[in-house]
Amino acid sequence: MKNIYITTGTEHFLRQILNDHPSDNILLLQNYNQSLLLQESSDPTVFKEESTYHLLQNRGEIKGSGSVVFEYIMVRDEEIPLFLKLYQNLSVHFNETAGLQCIQLGQSLKNNKFIIIMFWDNASDYPLWKKTPHYQEIVKVMESNNTQIGFSHTDIYHFPEFTHDAK
Repeated sequence: MKNIYITTGTEHFLRQILNDHPSDNILLLQNYNQSLLLQESSDPTVFKEESTYHLLQNRGEIKGSGSVVFEYIMVRDEEIPLFLKLYQNLSVHFNETAGLQCIQLGQSLKNNKFIIIMFWDNASDYPLWKKTPHYQEIVKVMESNNTQIGFSHTDIYHFPEFTHDAK
C-alpha cells in the first residue's frame, strides 16, 4: 500500500530533511506563503509531523518542473462511492488534458478527506482546465445530486527554480 505524506515548514528546515534522505522519493514545493515536502512511499515516512493519504490512483509522470495543485475535498461516508465513481468517470479524460503531467488521488487515513494532486506544465494550465466541460461536469453532478461533496480548499505550489537558502 503506497501512501502520500505531506509536511510543511521553512525552506531551510525542509532542505535539511532532503539532504538527510537523498535516496527517498521526496519533492520540495513552494508558494508565496510556505514550502512543503511531498513523499510517496510504501514505507513509513521520514517526516516527524505529516498528513497521510492512501494513494488510490496515480496517472502520468512527474517532470520535476511546473506547478502543482492540491485540491482538498470533503466527502460524507455515504457519498464516498459517488465521489469515487465520479472521479473514475472523469479520469478517462486525463490523458487528453493539455499540460497535465500527472494526477494522483489520495484518501486521508484520519477522516473523509480526499486529495487530488495535479502536476501541470505551467501555472496557466490549471485555470484553463477548470473551464473545460469535464471539470464543469464535476460541479454539475455535485449540484444536481444536492451532494455535500465539496472542495474545501485548493493550494497551488511550484517547483523551486533556484536554491536561495542553501545554508
